[in-house]
Amino acid sequence: MKPCFFAVVVFYLCCCPALAVESAPLTPALPVDAAFARQLEGELLLPIVSQIPGAAVVAVLNGRVVLEKTYGVRQQGEAAMVDAQTLFRLASLSKTFASAAAAIMLDEVPMTWQTPVSQSLRDLRFKRADYGAQINLQHLLSQTSGLMPHAYTNLVEDRMSYAQIIKRLDRVNFVCPPGACYGYQNVVFSLVGDVVEANVGVDYPTYVSRRIFAPLAMARASFGEQAFLGDGNHAAPHIFDGQQWRSTRSSGKYYKVPPAAGVNASINDMRAWLLAQLGQSPEVLTPAMLDAMQSMVIATTRKQAHYARHQGLSNTGYGLGWRVFDYGGETGNVHHGGYVRGMRSEMVFNRKLQTGMVFLTNSEPGVINHLVFDFLDLARAYRFAAHPASGAPQAFIQLAADPGGRAHVEP
Repeated sequence: MKPCFFAVVVFYLCCCPALAVESAPLTPALPVDAAFARQLEGELLLPIVSQIPGAAVVAVLNGRVVLEKTYGVRQQGEAAMVDAQTLFRLASLSKTFASAAAAIMLDEVPMTWQTPVSQSLRDLRFKRADYGAQINLQHLLSQTSGLMPHAYTNLVEDRMSYAQIIKRLDRVNFVCPPGACYGYQNVVFSLVGDVVEANVGVDYPTYVSRRIFAPLAMARASFGEQAFLGDGNHAAPHIFDGQQWRSTRSSGKYYKVPPAAGVNASINDMRAWLLAQLGQSPEVLTPAMLDAMQSMVIATTRKQAHYARHQGLSNTGYGLGWRVFDYGGETGNVHHGGYVRGMRSEMVFNRKLQTGMVFLTNSEPGVINHLVFDFLDLARAYRFAAHPASGAPQAFIQLAADPGGRAHVEP
């Protein structure tokens, strides 16, 4: 069942004057932040979390945390509840930490985004040496290496080690010159970790822990299967058997590629990560770093971004470890999702608007496919209501959420 939500969105009067209606006031007894949090939870989140084992969410509106809450259990059939410290696997949302680590590294070493990775990884070989010599950090992080999409993701699923997989890159075909086309990667993306290690003298997880987790007080964040399963407060993955959710074993396969899919974190950790991406921790991530990460490098189609059809969605692309898009006339929307068997994660924000959300769950609910856009619709309506002097149109109408689309899963 889709969330019982009819998004309150701003409708531009100049486009459809016949549909103009008088703006309904927000609940008088509640300030805007509290009213937004109540509607977000009641109309978007509760219909989802009532159907799944467990979840956690944090939401920011106008630069302030307005909701941080957990729901359900860590494992179906067990009493332990999800709390603010419960670890979830972030899956491909881990890629956003790789771009930040690279940005921080570039402030410390004599490199740029355009420095060829071959200068750091001298034993790396590609099928076309001329193209291989051109691949740089920006290409890795923006998914524009030019190599066949999802190169060797099948081997990540197998028993082969990351080191063994990398040695086979000289067998992978290029489909375009580096920088010329988009092709989503996990193995090739993870070369950024090798570049970091080659230049800073410590392994990639240690560098991220020292330069990102520690200064942002992400005390629960970690890398790897041992850190996840060895922690007494972690969420077990769940799959739906056609009748109910049941817990399943956590697969360690994608932990082979830490930059692409290796981070574990609690919702309390992700609160800090969201605020940092909104620019509220400039001592860790400077505005210049955020500009680089959150700006489009390569255009993508809606299908390549795994987005369902949404009226107002345009200009989709990939930045450095982040998806970017325009929506409802607003630029600067940034997003990434993640999926491994039994786990999903979503993070969306707009730094200019100081608004965003992270949603983590220990299940695979297709019902969250529209959550990112439903959240943006709701946030936009409340932002306009909170700032009537901004000149934004004030007529609100109710539109049903788009029923089309497919699951957004990014291993």
